[in-house]
Parts: sequence; structure tokens; C-alpha cells
Amino acid sequence: MKRFRRWNAESTARAADPALAPARRDRATLLHFLTDVGLVLGGALALVALIAITQDHWGLGYDTPSYWFAGRHVLDGAPLYQADPYSTLALYTYPPVFAQLFVPAALLPELLVAWLWRVSGVLCLRYLVGSWRATVVACAFIPVLTELSISNVTLQIAACLVFALRDKRGAYLLPWAAALKFGPALLVPYLWFRKPETRRPLVVGTLVFAGACLASIVLAPQAWSDYVDMLRFQNMTELSGSQVIHLIPSGGGIDFIARLAIAAVVALFAAYSGRGWLAYAAASITCPVLAISRFAPLVALWRFRPGADVGAAAGSDATRQDAGTGREPRGSAATPSSATLRDAKP
Repeated sequence: MKRFRRWNAESTARAADPALAPARRDRATLLHFLTDVGLVLGGALALVALIAITQDHWGLGYDTPSYWFAGRHVLDGAPLYQADPYSTLALYTYPPVFAQLFVPAALLPELLVAWLWRVSGVLCLRYLVGSWRATVVACAFIPVLTELSISNVTLQIAACLVFALRDKRGAYLLPWAAALKFGPALLVPYLWFRKPETRRPLVVGTLVFAGACLASIVLAPQAWSDYVDMLRFQNMTELSGSQVIHLIPSGGGIDFIARLAIAAVVALFAAYSGRGWLAYAAASITCPVLAISRFAPLVALWRFRPGADVGAAAGSDATRQDAGTGREPRGSAATPSSATLRDAKP
């Protein structure tokens, strides 16, 4: 919040400076106007969305029931997977290890879990945009409210991606996020080559996740066999849904492979050119089924604006020159100082 206020204060100061060109003053005035409009529009839409959510079984959501039922199925020894299309309500499509980890939450009432998960999505949104005021403005972007309504894992994964870009400790979580939606793995080339300090966390995180999966296989080998069968079935399932976006509608797997290939090229270019914002965008919206709500994480791109901290080390002239493009400093892979990281925290 302090960063957002300081940025607005600096914009106001620049606009008031008579030495500045009128165009820059007009830009600052327009920024304040758009912010005010965003606050009113975002707040109104958020209120309407909240009322609409509570009208549907008091806010159970669309995706959260799949996590809760998966945990219950683990407790009851019931099968986790079924041969149904992606659009099926409460269909669980993630690896068995996540269902096993969700067991404690499955002991709570389903409605309580749904709202706790939704609140975690709001907190992740706040982390993505950097302040509560910006959070309200972000609600004017319809995919954000859609994502909060259905309570998927999209905002939580996006928060992990930004965390990995800002702090090497976030790289420990990246293998877990990649196992959920696959797309987060596209951030690895950027981190590996542009942020060498994240290499050890990436390796350790991968080994920890592999160990967790191995333990999961020992506990429930049939669940993993069913998981593989489910993936095969989904590869041949025709994509459907009012908000689904696809390149090849005949098969989910073929469509995902095509989009993943395109995103991989973009991610490699982002690593080569040092464009953190581009690596984040490619990793955050790439998933097995692309729907309009999956674009919600793009609200975090404003954090890559000129002078922002996400994805770039600070302190050198090269850094300041590249800040306008969201690039890493040329010829440097230095780790931000502790003071930089402390000031960068929302």
C-alpha cells in the first residue's frame, strides 16, 4: 500500500512541476482519473459478484468442491478419477499427492473450505497487484472476479510465480505449481539463466516434490495408475464450455501441446532477452484448458512497469535503463540487495 501511495505521490509531484511538459502532466492526471474510475467500477463489480456468489449454494464455487471431494475420497478409499469431460462439476484432475495433502481440509465443512479458499485467492490477488487499493481496481477486470467465483488455483499459482521472481525462496514452490497446471515450468529457463541464485532452490524443490510423489505412489499406487488413465482420456476429449479458448477443438491434449509449444518459444525468448514480464505471462496463462478466467493473473503485469521491482535486480545503470522493458540488467545476474528486497515487499 505504501508503494502504491508513494508512486501516486510521485506522479502528483511530477505533474505539479511547471518544468515538465504538458503531456506528462496530462498523463499523470489521466492516471489518477483512471484509478478513481477503476476503484468505483471494481468495487461495484466486486459487490455484485459477492451477491451472485452467495446466491449459488451460499458460495460453494465450481472448482473447490473437486478438491474437497478428492480429500474425502482419500479418506473413504474411493477412486479419485472418473472418465468425464473437464467441464464436469467436481471433477478432480490433479496428481493424487495433492488430494492426499488436502485431507485435513476435507475434515472441515465443505462451505467453510470453499470460502477459506476464496479468501486465499483474494490474498494472492493482493500480493500480485501490490496493495488493497490496486486489488479493488483489479476487480474491474472480469476474469479476476470469474476466477474468485469459481475458486480455482489460478491466482494461487500466479502468486507462486511472482514470489519466485522476487525471492529465491519462491523457487522451492515452483515444481509443485508446475505439477498442477504444467505452465509454471516455463518460468524455469528464465530463473535458471537470469537468476542463478534460484538454481539450488529449483533443484531442491524438485527433489522434495519427487520424494513426496514417491511416498504417494507407495501409499496409493492404484490412484497414480488411474491418474495416468484419466490423462489419456482427457487427451482425446473434445474441449467444451462457454469460456473455453482453443486452437484445436478436436482434442484437449493436442490443443494443449500446441499452446505449450508456442508458450515455450515465448518463454525461451523471455529468458534470452531478460523480459521477466513475458516469462511470467507465458507461465501464468498456460494450462491444459484455457478459459477466459485464466487471464486473471495478467493483472500482475503492472508490477513490471518502469521502476518496479518484480523480475529485475536493482542498483546499476543498466538496470535503470532496462526497467522500462521489464528486462534483467545487461551483463549482470546480481542478486538484489537486502534493502532492495525489503523495500520491494508490498
